[in-house]
Amino acid sequence: MSIVDLVDRFKKLGHPGLTRDYLKKLTVHHRIQGSIGLIEALKTVKEIVDEFGLETKMIDIPADSEKGFMESPVSWDVKNGFLEFKRNGTLLTRYYYYDHPTLIAAHSPRGEGCGTLKLCVGLDKCEGESVLVEAPAYIAYKELDADLLVLYDSKRYPEAVPYTGLFLRSSEVKRKPAVFNIPASMATKLISQIQKGVEIEVCWSSDTEYVERPHYMLLAHRGNPQGVLYISHICHPKPGGHDNSSGSVANILVAYILSQIREISHIHAWVPEYTGTIFLREHLPAEPIGVINLDMVGSKQWITDSTLNVVIPPLFIKQKISAYTFLASKVILDEVSSFGGFKLPRYRYSLSPYSAGSDHDVTIGWGLDSVMLNEWPSKYYHTDMDDIDAISPISLTNIAIITSLAGVLTHKLYREDSILEAFNNYLKSWYAIEALKYGVDISILSKVLKNRLNPGNINTLITPLTLKILYKKFGRELYMKIRELKGAYSFFTLYAPLAHINNIQDPVTLFQAENLLVWSVEERKFIEDVWSRIREDVLK
Repeated sequence: MSIVDLVDRFKKLGHPGLTRDYLKKLTVHHRIQGSIGLIEALKTVKEIVDEFGLETKMIDIPADSEKGFMESPVSWDVKNGFLEFKRNGTLLTRYYYYDHPTLIAAHSPRGEGCGTLKLCVGLDKCEGESVLVEAPAYIAYKELDADLLVLYDSKRYPEAVPYTGLFLRSSEVKRKPAVFNIPASMATKLISQIQKGVEIEVCWSSDTEYVERPHYMLLAHRGNPQGVLYISHICHPKPGGHDNSSGSVANILVAYILSQIREISHIHAWVPEYTGTIFLREHLPAEPIGVINLDMVGSKQWITDSTLNVVIPPLFIKQKISAYTFLASKVILDEVSSFGGFKLPRYRYSLSPYSAGSDHDVTIGWGLDSVMLNEWPSKYYHTDMDDIDAISPISLTNIAIITSLAGVLTHKLYREDSILEAFNNYLKSWYAIEALKYGVDISILSKVLKNRLNPGNINTLITPLTLKILYKKFGRELYMKIRELKGAYSFFTLYAPLAHINNIQDPVTLFQAENLLVWSVEERKFIEDVWSRIREDVLK
């Protein structure tokens, strides 16, 4: 069957109306890791996928546990809550959990009370029983002795309530503080009043509970022969349209489309991000021939300001599924004719160097040929305004068709030699142009591209590293620098550890060239110093 025949067949199976219905079904659930809402969302997906004739199984995952360098949080549910601010007895604003599901930080303790809101410019000099501060939720919870933490995030959409999470182990659970989130715009108004000497009264109620219950993921497949694994994390707070109902629905659509192609084996997983994936491998029916991670796709790009990225693995690893996925993207998305009739993209998309932050990190570390489809940036990312209004059912259906096509081409190794040669040549040209644009020396990449490692034969990691483990090991100052320095998170969590155990020389220079990063002398020295400490104190 030719690519044209496959595309025609897939387009007849992809229905934007179904896509819209599936999105609505998922976004009614508050899908925090370890919550009853996440379990209900998985049950919803199972009911849908069961109708496709696939074997499905809900798999329990250890809560409050650790594996490799990752930790799973205690299970937790939120029932209700509110947060209100008053000035001289007059109500300024009130937020309800039912209206803003991101209001209460994930895994926050329960609590209620009233007090005078104090402003903290930073964590070092932060006093008061009820405080307003911009800081990572987990660190603020660990380091501040308060009854109430009111957090804001100046990097999130200013009118939206941001999403934060503590992801606590049972040993870290305390009676206080209750942790809430407010929009940056509201925080700015409160800060202005407090700095003028105006007293702001805050009252709150957080009706939450920690429960003894495992976490869960859903696995679906047809038959036992090897196939491509399609993975999407289904967690995140309500509504979580782009992140990640979109990827979860795309995975459902791929399962439906491929269920109609009888000669193709395929595996699908809907997981709590990272904490489910790290337990997935032992439950797979067979070793996948490749992995496609679907995380934030199919948005209305004119609303989210996003570009679809085909995120490839580190360049020192050979890759097939990236080539087939990029080809499939071009086949489906290049559908607008220029004045001369040449096919141009209707939807913004681009190849992207390896970037960490989703479940492909785990499967790359396992030595599986993996690629991610992800849209970034996303206007309402990690806020309560990430609703399905920003998702295009047509675009999301197209992403599912791309993914299905990429999987079938990979399964059949369609014109393998020609496509891999063309893709590798494209990679070289793409990097050459980007290097000229940024003025970056990428000469080191030529040698790497000639001596790449087979993914199935590399030394593997149980899990990537996490920023939380680096915070616990090295403290807040180093943690905050890693968060702020472009590329540092991707380098430290997977790229450098994987390169190290596979004897890749000078991973700092290689990563900098691969990601077209221009670090200052001081920034480069910081990367090198921290990497030395990680090698000696963490990867021993």
